[in-house]
Order: sequence, then C-alpha cells, then structure tokens
Amino acid sequence: MSASDRETILVMSAGFGEGHNSAARNIAAALTAESGGRVQPVVIDPFTAAAPNLSAFMKWGYQFMTNRMPGLWQWLYESTRQGNFGNHVWDRFVGLMHWLEEKLAETRPGTVVMTYPLYASFLAGLNAAVPRPRRVYIAVTDSITIHPIWTQAPADRWFVTDDYSRDVVLSLGVAEEKCTVTGFATPASFAAGTSPERSGVLYLATTATRHVKSTLAGILRDLPPSIPLTIITGRHEERLRPVIQKLLRQHSGRQTTVHGWCTTIPEIMGRSSVVLTKAGGATVHECIAAGVPAVINYVIPGQEEGNAQLLEHTGCGCRSEDSALTGALLRELFTGGGLAAMTAAMQTHRQPHGARLMAQDILAGR
Repeated sequence: MSASDRETILVMSAGFGEGHNSAARNIAAALTAESGGRVQPVVIDPFTAAAPNLSAFMKWGYQFMTNRMPGLWQWLYESTRQGNFGNHVWDRFVGLMHWLEEKLAETRPGTVVMTYPLYASFLAGLNAAVPRPRRVYIAVTDSITIHPIWTQAPADRWFVTDDYSRDVVLSLGVAEEKCTVTGFATPASFAAGTSPERSGVLYLATTATRHVKSTLAGILRDLPPSIPLTIITGRHEERLRPVIQKLLRQHSGRQTTVHGWCTTIPEIMGRSSVVLTKAGGATVHECIAAGVPAVINYVIPGQEEGNAQLLEHTGCGCRSEDSALTGALLRELFTGGGLAAMTAAMQTHRQPHGARLMAQDILAGR
C-alpha cells in the first residue's frame, strides 16, 4: 500500500513538557503497528510550526518558571482554571488557527488525536470551508490534578491514565461512556517488564543544578556503597556532568554509571530496583509501565502534583521532601521493607499497554 493510499491521522502535540511529545510518538507508533501500516499517523506540533521563534520563547519561559519560579507557575496554573481557551488570542499572537486550517485542508484527516489540550478548542471555530475531522480523541497526559482545559472542548473520547483520573474527568463534565482508562501511552518496549535480577538506584537527574547537587551528595553520603547507582542526565548532560563527576570523585567505592542522552531507558529501568525522578507524567508512567517503584524528588506545582499523588494512592512510590535527605530515604526503603511493598504494589497496578489500547480504540472508531 502506497503512502497516498493510506488514511492520514494527525497526532497533535506541543513541547511544553516531554510527556505530550512522548505520548504522541508512542500513539503514532501504535497506530502504525495495530493497523498493519494501513493508516499514516503524522505527529505535528502546531505551536512550533505556526510560530517557531515565539514557540521557542514560550517553551523556554515554561521551563524557566517551572524550574526557577514554581510558585508563579502554580499561580498561573490555578488562575486559568476558569479561562477561555478559544482561538481569538492565539490567532492574533501566534497564527495558530490559520496554520491549523491550512494543515487540515492539506491532509483532510478523518481522525485527529491530541496529547495537548488546547487544540480541541480551535475546531469549533474553523472556517466553514475547512474539512473537519469526523473523530477527535484526547489523550490526557496528566493524572488526578487535571486542568479543566482538557475537557472544555467537544471530543469523541478521552483516554486517561487511571481510575482516579477518570473520576476527575467525569467530574469536569465528560460523559462516562466517553472516558476510557488505558494507562499512559508509553513505548511498546516497556511491555517486556523487569529483569528477574534487579538491583540499584536509577537517578534521572533533570532538575536545577543546585537540587541535583544536594540530592546526589545525600545519596553518596547515606546510601550503602554496595547498592549500584545509575545516573541519566538526558538533555541536561552539559550542565550537570561536571557537578556529578566532581561529587563522584569525592566518593569512591561505589559502582556508578553516568549516561547523558540515553535511548535504552526501558532496559535500564527494568534492571533497577527503584527510580528516583521528578514527577513528570511520562517518567512516572514509564515506571508504572515497567513495574519499578519510584521516589519523587521534585514536583512542578499543578499538573505534576497528581502524578506524585497517583504513586502514593496506589502504594507504588513515595516522595522525598528534602533533597539532602534523599539518600537516607532510599537507604530506609532498601533496608526497612518499604521497597518490597512498593514493588508488589507495582505488579498490581502495572499498565504497559496504554498506547496499544488507545490505538485499538481509535482504529475501531474510524
């Protein structure tokens, strides 16, 4: 089947947090796999495409606020709960509506999937000459603390990560028959599960430099040296590696591995006893997909709060309230039985098939 014969499905994301993009990529991959290549999913970021310079500035501002001014971000998050998210502001300053109209006219998709909530608000205001998609699906990438923006515009179905989040979405006015619990759209590779011989701590170091320094110093001081440590810095390698290497030189005798950008996180996570991470939607749900307990050491107020709550509600993880005491908390989990209890809870709540379940529902509704 040629590309021109395949039905196009647009998957719309935005780079305000990696969770939106990760979910979009994984849904697209699942649509391709589940359809046997009969559909052509196209992942797009309308913000970046419509206004690349302004989009880059806005994404920088988002990262700056969430890392350096979390109180301001929390105020913005809460104060916009009653906001109007129609297209008038974005049309004026970003040109997003015009870009969407052109894209829909070009691709004429029968189905659109959204992993970022704003775009659904634009569909009602499309120019009458623009072909409208027959089906609209929204994959909610937050848990429990779900902003009303996710539910304000019409859609055919909402996919949510868990039963707690389903209750929240229903309370925001979504009809029960339109809301499905699937889990997060994690990569298919997480379905392989964990290694029977797991050991050590996987630290996903992505927070501010001072926070990483305090956290790692506590780990190296308080965690028994017999417990291996793996550190992944991802896109923050240039900023964090000098700090990490300096601390490691001061504490010899521990098996420690440091990675920058890493494409084998599912395998590394599956070999670990526990993951230390901020409460990002993608990462928390990757832990749940892999069945590996998580310790949360940083929460962006607002949307990430619910991800930490989900781990606590299910017994699959806990929080480290003080970065300097994170090592002591991990030591207690390993020696006091807490880690074994969280591991057992993870086996009950593990959900590695979110993207596949979404794809099956989407394809059945075409």
